Amino acid sequence: MGGTITLTEREMEYLFRIIDSSTCIFRRHQFFLWSQGELQSLLPHGMLICVFDEGSGQSISIEKFSRTEISEILFSELCRPDGGIVFRVMSAWSAGKNQPFLLCPNNPNGIAYKHFVNDLKRGNLERVAAHGMFDANGRTSSLFAFTQISGVLTERHAYFLELLAPHMHMALVRMLFHERHHQPGAIVEKNRKLITDRETEVLRYVQMGKSNLEIGSLLKISPLTVKNHIQKILRKLNVNNRAHAVAKAMALKITL
Repeated sequence: MGGTITLTEREMEYLFRIIDSSTCIFRRHQFFLWSQGELQSLLPHGMLICVFDEGSGQSISIEKFSRTEISEILFSELCRPDGGIVFRVMSAWSAGKNQPFLLCPNNPNGIAYKHFVNDLKRGNLERVAAHGMFDANGRTSSLFAFTQISGVLTERHAYFLELLAPHMHMALVRMLFHERHHQPGAIVEKNRKLITDRETEVLRYVQMGKSNLEIGSLLKISPLTVKNHIQKILRKLNVNNRAHAVAKAMALKITL
């Protein structure tokens, strides 16, 4: 960033409320109310997309908190591992030495905006303000992309992102931990039974962007068998393509 940014008295009050309320987040509805409530005071937006990567071969969690309707198909397109705007923003953020990443037609960083403008229009995202956290090895562990922003993005927004990213990261971790260890067993088990353990393995690799040949090699089965598994997954989840299957599985909280 450029020169020093001084918060106004009101902004400091907003910041304290956001940080203070973030410590009480343990459930998904609490994170939603927080993102569409207190967070709006400093970072007004329509949709927040959160990416969390545990590493160690684990699948990436992608969470959506939105006040506007977005179809599962469109959302799965935004989150495609092979070129979806969410992962492209994450790569650009990481390449930018983990500095806040702003996509805005009024931003001096016009070169970056030109690379994303078509995706922004197609996804009705308008503008994007993104920042995240990385681990001791420099690997991205989380990314928070604020979208559907109506106003012009400035370095002030970038500064807000720097201040808030650690607290957003911890709130997201607490929410995910609570869901994995305290969810009502009946609901989780019902969704898990939709697909078999083998199909879950296949779907996990689909989420990672692996081809049928690569999945077959990893699971020691033929590409044709992988194709059959995927066809069964599509039928069981009542979807038409691989990306939609991943999005539906995430929505149903099926462990990938």
